[in-house]
Amino acid sequence: MNCNFCPLPFVHLSTRVDGNVAPCCRSLDTVGNIKENSLEEIWNNEKMQKLRQQFINGERPPGCYPCWELEDQGGSSMRQNMLRPGSKRVGKLPADLAPVLDFDIPILELKLSNLCNFRCRTCKPDLSTTWLKDWDAVKEEYELIGMKYSTGRQENYKDDFLEDVVKLGPSLRIIEFAGGEPLMDPMHYKVLEALHPYAENITVKYSTNLSKLSYGKYNALDSWTKFKKVDISLSCDGYPELNEYIRTESNNAELEENLKQVRKELGEKFDGRVALCYSAWNAVGLTQSYEYFTNTLDMVVHGNIAWAPKFINPQVLPLELKESITQKYKQFLNYADSLNIEKFRKKQINRFLTTNMNYLNAVDKSNDFKQFIRYTQKLDVTRNTDIFKVIPELEKYV
Repeated sequence: MNCNFCPLPFVHLSTRVDGNVAPCCRSLDTVGNIKENSLEEIWNNEKMQKLRQQFINGERPPGCYPCWELEDQGGSSMRQNMLRPGSKRVGKLPADLAPVLDFDIPILELKLSNLCNFRCRTCKPDLSTTWLKDWDAVKEEYELIGMKYSTGRQENYKDDFLEDVVKLGPSLRIIEFAGGEPLMDPMHYKVLEALHPYAENITVKYSTNLSKLSYGKYNALDSWTKFKKVDISLSCDGYPELNEYIRTESNNAELEENLKQVRKELGEKFDGRVALCYSAWNAVGLTQSYEYFTNTLDMVVHGNIAWAPKFINPQVLPLELKESITQKYKQFLNYADSLNIEKFRKKQINRFLTTNMNYLNAVDKSNDFKQFIRYTQKLDVTRNTDIFKVIPELEKYV
């Protein structure tokens, strides 16, 4: 297998809230749209065949730029994580790695709508209906860098979309839900119900804020108990004060209580981790956040980078502050190495912090720091918050 190979186009499709379909959630390319084509038509269309052939040839498709950039800057990409021995997400690849494959997709990721009850600072209105409250206050900052977003509720699946998903029932091994907030989306619950006949062989995965375990007549726990496993990536961006600042409307006490209930009801069927979006807001407090995730939530951590808009990326922080943050990370790594914990947790801590530390220092984008502060303070006005009370380390650089 060549060094640039990615398994995902051979085992995976990912829908987006605007109806577009991509080979994975990191890809900058789209390979179709569920408003126009079925998943079966998209699976072997010209774009998917070309992408598979590029990976078979050892090429670097330009649409996979987020992974290439992260790897080139010393980080660990989603592509590399999928190739790690024992990766539960990929499973078994087709015996014949060919451009055209049978319509037996083992992994399907669904973003069905942008319904969401949070206004996370790392998000935007095309992925959260609640974000509309703030959009007029900050849209100018996006337009300054050429970014425009549609605003309003998005649901773009066709009437026969559910039938299309059910066709995959016998081959599905993992179905992933993201959003928006999937646990407040009625269509998500309808998909679960439709897959109940195949549930004992399917793991259900989520990117969720876990603020709700039911919605209207639907109850997540009632459905989850029918599936093989429930794997939750818990969206949380820091210790309580920091997380509630970044993820407006979040409440860590409610999160902790819901997590406790899920663990109790699902027992060994439950698996999970914290999913942190690494940004200019939580770079300073990352080690304190890690202690919260470990000691209070009792979860390991993985994460992704806040790519867009570019001025919230952690690389925009001033160089002097980056040096201070780097020292904190290194001290925490030494501290973690001395802890009496399982080897896999030590390894995970090392990989997570080292990856973020390398990325933080790989490029100087501090020219965008002023826009980061300006944007943040505009949100502070609409949300009645104060960045310098939560992250006082930033104030000396303004």
